[in-house]
Amino acid sequence: MNLIHDAWIPVDRQSGPNQRIAPWQITDTDDPVLGLAAPRPDFNGALLQFYIGLLQTTCAPATETQWEEWFERPPSPQDLKQHFDAVAEAFYLDGEAPRFLQDHTLLREANPAEISIDGLLLDANETHFNKPGKVNCACENCAALAILALQLNSPEGGRGHYTSLRGGGPLTTLVVIEEDQRSFWRDLWLNVLNAQTFHSLNAENSDKSPHRIFPWLAPEKFVKAATKRDIFPVDINGAQIFWSMPRRIYLKDPAPTHHCDICGEKTTSGYAGYFTRPAGISYSNDPVWRHSLSPRYPTDKTGNNLAFRHPRAGGLTYDLWPSLVLEGYEQHEIAEVIRTFLAHRRLKDIFEQVRVHAFGYHTKKNKAVCWYEATLPMYLLDEAVREQFTSLVNTLVRSSEETAKIAQSQVKQVWFKRPADAKGDTAFLTQAFFDHTETAFFSQLHQLKEQLEAGKDGRDSLYSWHKVLRRTALELFDYWTSRGDFETVNPRRIAEARNRLSGWLNSDKKGLAAVLNITLPKEKAA
Repeated sequence: MNLIHDAWIPVDRQSGPNQRIAPWQITDTDDPVLGLAAPRPDFNGALLQFYIGLLQTTCAPATETQWEEWFERPPSPQDLKQHFDAVAEAFYLDGEAPRFLQDHTLLREANPAEISIDGLLLDANETHFNKPGKVNCACENCAALAILALQLNSPEGGRGHYTSLRGGGPLTTLVVIEEDQRSFWRDLWLNVLNAQTFHSLNAENSDKSPHRIFPWLAPEKFVKAATKRDIFPVDINGAQIFWSMPRRIYLKDPAPTHHCDICGEKTTSGYAGYFTRPAGISYSNDPVWRHSLSPRYPTDKTGNNLAFRHPRAGGLTYDLWPSLVLEGYEQHEIAEVIRTFLAHRRLKDIFEQVRVHAFGYHTKKNKAVCWYEATLPMYLLDEAVREQFTSLVNTLVRSSEETAKIAQSQVKQVWFKRPADAKGDTAFLTQAFFDHTETAFFSQLHQLKEQLEAGKDGRDSLYSWHKVLRRTALELFDYWTSRGDFETVNPRRIAEARNRLSGWLNSDKKGLAAVLNITLPKEKAA
């Protein structure tokens, strides 16, 4: 099976859902592709990166003008096929030739471990997308997707089983168009950079040999089992960020079967297991890597050391939003595709309807805890108001974080006699607060943008936000303190805790108003 030539990618087309296409058929105008239709969300996420990586590797435009030409007039399927055929030798899933994202050299070593095929799934021991113990066989299509998803997201897997180039479960952020203007081709092409911008991301090797892009063509030059060292950007071509291979995997020969346990489709043969060995490619964890689809955050106060952002417990709450879409926000680095869009690709009318598609696994050691996915707004700001908008957004977010923290602490004062010694995770209280204020937050941002562009200072939004936070904090406090089989709830503790919370919310000098840098109007005497 060749992943360039064969029809293996699950899509919905205008003529109907759940069809298979070859990669180069995405621009077919006779029966347009509407979107991906993989059986699992993480497979769809992996396929999006597969497509963007393939386009970036084989079709990177030389200039922004060339990028615009393909955006307005997509290449024909035959044109794409010609580009993709140039790398087809690297995309065999099986056979005697080097295999896609697999290390054939591990078979030369003694006693490679044999693992059942469900070991490729990040939720193999969980119940996110498949019931545990039920995946005994995977068809060719799903086996390819499982390998791709594992290599892109691989969490810690024990000694010698390394994380992905971006760490375990990286967050990916893509530019997408709103539904009424959307096309699958445009959503992909929006996330392809011109060649010069892309190659400036990492201090890559000038050698353009295929194995520096696709490491499985010569794994002995990269895997730590052979090199005994970490790999840095200077060792590879920059395109390898899409084709990284931290895990040493080699599929066992397919066996006769009747159906695939992942997608459920009938098949005459499928994969029941694979071989593996430790010490794959160890991409240095120094803050030297950049990826066009992933944001980074500062790991210290200097802002010089940046690490890839990962989904966290609680999901993609709006306090993360500024660090994903606002350039220059508190020393965070947004993904290059978003930065490029904001800098060079925002002039067309259609781009008033652009959003950010964010997704990824929250992982903990070798465990995939949860898959998170969200579509977030992007605001196209006039240069004159961008800095002020960013500053005010920072204030809005910081006030939300402080309010959630204070509300959580006062609920714990009610629930537990000794809150500091209380057992159990109460992070869901903070999550509930962000969930209940999310719609108001993004509505507030829209109003803030309009105020600033109308020449106002935007401070009205701070007063409006104060009301939202105060109301929500008290409502959630009342809700949570009236529920739960915790230690005996004392009405006096409830009253005292509520008074402390209310005092902080309404204080003009030391409380929420101080965080927002506003002065509350004095209440009139009766």
